[in-house]
Amino acid sequence: MTNPRTLNALACSLSFMILSRTASAQVTPTFNDVIFATVPRDAGGTVDVMLDIYLPATGGPWPLVLWIHGGGWQGGTHNGAPGSTSLFLNSGIAVASTSYRLSGDAIFPAQIHDVKGAVRYLRANAATYNLDPTRFGCWGSSAGGHLSALLATSGNVAALEGTSGGNLGFSSRVQAAADYFGPTDILHMNEDITTPPGGFDHDDPNSPESNLVGWDDPGQGLADIKANLSNPNPPYPALVALCNQVNPLTWLSADDPPIFIGHGTNDSSVPMNQSVRLADAMLSNALFHDFRIIPAAGHGFLGADTEVSVRSFFIAQFTDPVVTGDADCNGVLDMADLAHFAQRLVNPAGYDAAHLGCNTINCDINHDGRTDGRDVNAMIDLLMP
Repeated sequence: MTNPRTLNALACSLSFMILSRTASAQVTPTFNDVIFATVPRDAGGTVDVMLDIYLPATGGPWPLVLWIHGGGWQGGTHNGAPGSTSLFLNSGIAVASTSYRLSGDAIFPAQIHDVKGAVRYLRANAATYNLDPTRFGCWGSSAGGHLSALLATSGNVAALEGTSGGNLGFSSRVQAAADYFGPTDILHMNEDITTPPGGFDHDDPNSPESNLVGWDDPGQGLADIKANLSNPNPPYPALVALCNQVNPLTWLSADDPPIFIGHGTNDSSVPMNQSVRLADAMLSNALFHDFRIIPAAGHGFLGADTEVSVRSFFIAQFTDPVVTGDADCNGVLDMADLAHFAQRLVNPAGYDAAHLGCNTINCDINHDGRTDGRDVNAMIDLLMP
């Protein structure tokens, strides 16, 4: 009999080989530059917001992951989906990459209005693209990670819905989300900086965060807003409220979907504690999340093992029933699950690679939103009550 450790190592190696071959591959959109809305700029005029849609070769209706690009809310494009797009397509998951108004076009909440408009458009046209409207997810990095988390936590929040593209009879909610190193609480980004790795002044009028809320003239910036948090005189109450609207934590509720969170310890652009804030808030609200801290990773690629994990996360949310303690995901709780549960504890990436599509929530035995040592006694109680 082959050693399970050898099988797991082989599964990891094969997954990483696949990732290395596909990460650089150019994937052609099935539908390119689909205009789903024409929206106003703050200074006048309009801008088209678009989608590139990538569909698997066979089957359907497919679940969908919406990719949201980064760029500090002031740059970036929907052209060019992430390198792992082909991995999703090969797993039977469609991908759409969306644009949104940048902060130079319009200040917040224009960005989330456009992202929600993209979801509504895709759901309204699910039959056209052979999508399953009950299985939608979102994923983004940096500013896109922020918008992905905000999309996940702000379901049914009227202030952030907007009307981009119409289709208002369709839901903009998602069933799963992934957030790579996205900002959360912009009023405390400077306070979250640690040295190392260091960072830059997020409170400066020229920072992406100050640009996002439109308080970016000389003498303004987030520093000025923070100095006037209790100032009752305009415009400060509205500015403070706007900064709080930006924060995904503001909108957390019991029906929020699972969120995969990834952040590198060497990120000098977005402090890692911004992701810690989100993970801790989800834990406090008993919301399922999978938080991966990536040693030595910066503000960018989080490694092939994380790509395996995020794909496994979406497959799990879209396909697997949850059986608490069923760590090998065969639908039965038995002693064979113990070794798989131990692997999930000590080597999450190896577990994900060897159990592609297995729902890691199965291993969250005490339902506190994470899999850790606190689940061990609960697992023993399940197997040997």
